[in-house]
Amino acid sequence: MIGRSQRLPAAAVVLGLLCVATPVAATPADADFQTLLQFGAEMAKKGNWREARFRWEQALSLSPDEPRLLNNLAVAHEVLGDPSGARDLYGRALRLSGEDRTIAENLASLRRFEEQVRSRAEPEAAADSGLAVAGDSRQKNKSKTLRLPVSLPVPPRLDLAGIRTILVASFLAPESEILDINRETVRFLRGEFRKHTALEVLDVSPPPAVPEQMLDELAANVEFWKYLGREYGGDLIVSGAARYSRQDASGFQDVDAISPVTGQKVRQTRFVEQEQFSFEIDLLFLEGATGQLRHRDRLRRRAVFAGLGNDPITAFYDLVEGLAGDVLATVSTARREEIRAVFRK
Repeated sequence: MIGRSQRLPAAAVVLGLLCVATPVAATPADADFQTLLQFGAEMAKKGNWREARFRWEQALSLSPDEPRLLNNLAVAHEVLGDPSGARDLYGRALRLSGEDRTIAENLASLRRFEEQVRSRAEPEAAADSGLAVAGDSRQKNKSKTLRLPVSLPVPPRLDLAGIRTILVASFLAPESEILDINRETVRFLRGEFRKHTALEVLDVSPPPAVPEQMLDELAANVEFWKYLGREYGGDLIVSGAARYSRQDASGFQDVDAISPVTGQKVRQTRFVEQEQFSFEIDLLFLEGATGQLRHRDRLRRRAVFAGLGNDPITAFYDLVEGLAGDVLATVSTARREEIRAVFRK
């Protein structure tokens, strides 16, 4: 017969095994962390990135080395205009996670985005494919991540420190029977700078004339630009050359038509009347104080309009409005759509 003193160790062993096998309940801190992580993800999904960042920063005090949280905060920093802070957070998250693929793809996307901004390249068609591959982390992360469209700020091409006023001078433009190219170009640029930048647009009427020089010589005419800067108080001066043309683009084309006999859609060759309008602009951005060229750009757009005798003013503004984003990117912050992954669990 086993005595009581001999049974106690066995009972203690069983109790110990039960303690090991019993899962530990989540602490209040764990529950609070998960709530904040998920709530921040929902706010991000709705586009409320400041609220999302606030919630994730609250969670950071509960779990400062959680890579999922650091990843989410990195995305918020990107959206809110702090790419340097985002890089640091992604790097830390990557180290703590043991090279998590989703976090690695977010960091790679940020680097690609910054390279495109530096080179002013268009987004690559496959820019999102990296994150689709990152979806290989779907193995166990499929329900734990959200892939969200994010609008990232692209800084202006020019450093605008000390730039308060902008003067749009005349443009070199050929004589045209269909439009006063110089007048309409100046009017368009003034309107865009006034509506979409914080710069004070100087209303000088008529716009200051520029020397009839080759464009390269005009761009290098430092003394002339310094004179305009002093005369009108322009911190930044915009000028250049513009060309606008119209040509008959009529011809035979394959068009879809409804057969009057069968009522079916058929392909027919018909003569179609149409016009092509083209606008090309060489932009010079010059510093009024020094006369130095700060930035130069060439933009071009063309479009075909149905029929003949189209209104040249309407066609002109259809074309230049398509170039407005590229013009403004020199002096104002633009935005570019990307995809980023955030953790919600």
